[in-house]
This record gives sequence, structure tokens and C-alpha cells, in this order.
Amino acid sequence: MNQWWQYWKGYFPVSSCKKIVEQSLLLPPSVGKIGHGMKNLIEDKNVRVSQVRWLNRLDLNFMSLFNTIEQLFHDANKNAFGFDITRFNEIQFTEYDSANSGHYSWHQDTSWTTPALYRRKLSMVIQLSDSSDYTGGDFEVDTKTCLEAPNAEDIRAIGTVIVFPSFLLHRVTPVTAGIRHSLVIWMEGPPFK
Repeated sequence: MNQWWQYWKGYFPVSSCKKIVEQSLLLPPSVGKIGHGMKNLIEDKNVRVSQVRWLNRLDLNFMSLFNTIEQLFHDANKNAFGFDITRFNEIQFTEYDSANSGHYSWHQDTSWTTPALYRRKLSMVIQLSDSSDYTGGDFEVDTKTCLEAPNAEDIRAIGTVIVFPSFLLHRVTPVTAGIRHSLVIWMEGPPFK
């Protein structure tokens, strides 16, 4: 691994971000939960307060998005990580609302102890909201681990894509005004050796 993260500022145009938000908001919402895999997920408002919707690979509205994300994962992996990666299944559309102090405390996106044959290896966050539409809600990585944080203003820029190892601690600080929308995707692969 050569880097802890890689990002592309403003990769998606504003018009594309707005369209993704509009189409995603038509999908059924659910409460953001914590845990790994589809089993044993729990709601813990001390750790996470968000609403999520799931974008399906077979939905014609999102097929192009899935293809673009797949290419971005492979580009980031080639440039910065060199992990054995294979697939991602879905895209999570996440909403952090100031009405309930939406946030996600420090966490990792993978678990070393999962019995699954495939593990989350790379995580991707795509910023869909303009930074002037909300306050708080900052995406942050743990600099005790990687020693250097990505540029905070760049990460808040609408359309920005960041990719990082799923075992890197990260969080979203509480949104204090407005609403922040983002996409979160996990690229899987066989267990690390």
C-alpha cells in the first residue's frame, strides 16, 4: 500500500449529483444501523444517526453510476493500494439531517473476525451536497493511523470522490444545520493474507 487515501475533487458534475439525489430520494428509506454484514445489525443513536436508501445495480437509473464507480475503485486501487479486490454489490445513499444531529462516530467499515468469504477492502464516499447547504457533517479520517488527513475543503466539495482502506477509522461529525447527502460503497475481496 502506497497511500492511505486517494480522492478526486469535484469528479461528478453538480448536475449529476443533483440527479442522483433526486432519484435516490424516490427509494424507500431505512434507519442507518451499525454492524457488519446483513445479520446482527443494530440501531445505536450514540454511534450513528442517519437515514439510508439502497441503489440496486439492476436499476436502469443507476447502471451508468455503477460502471463509473467500478472504474474509480480500480483506478484508486492501481494508483494507491494494490489490494486483491473483486466486487461491490450495492450503493448506499446516506442522509445526515441536522433535525436529529445526523452523524456517524469513529468506525471501520470492515471486521477482521467476520466468517464471510469476502471482506470489505476499500471504501468510497461520494459527496453529493454542496458544502454551503449544511454545517458540520465533516468526513474525517483518523490521523493517528494515517498521520495526514485529506484536505477538508476538497472533501466537502460537491462531486468529490474519496477512496480509502475499509479498516481505516473514519467518521462524519454531527450536522448542525441543513442536510448532507453522500454515497458510500464498499469494494470487497478475499481476506488479507
